[in-house]
Amino acid sequence: MVKCNPVKPPVAGGKELLQRLLDIELARLDIAVKIEKERKIVFPETSIIVHDIQRLQRAVDGTSDNDMFQFEELNVGS
Repeated sequence: MVKCNPVKPPVAGGKELLQRLLDIELARLDIAVKIEKERKIVFPETSIIVHDIQRLQRAVDGTSDNDMFQFEELNVGS
């Protein structure tokens, strides 16, 4: 029996390759969402596509996971 590798492969490659992979994942997301709407069901695999898109986008942009969660400080009531 063949088991899946739970370790994520590193994101490496030229920016053009990463952008191409990102475009492919975005197209896959469009198709997945369309199928989910048609069948009125949510597939867990769709969230994997979203995670792949986020990871590829960070690699293309040259940002880290921490950059994704930085927010501007709001001065409320000052």
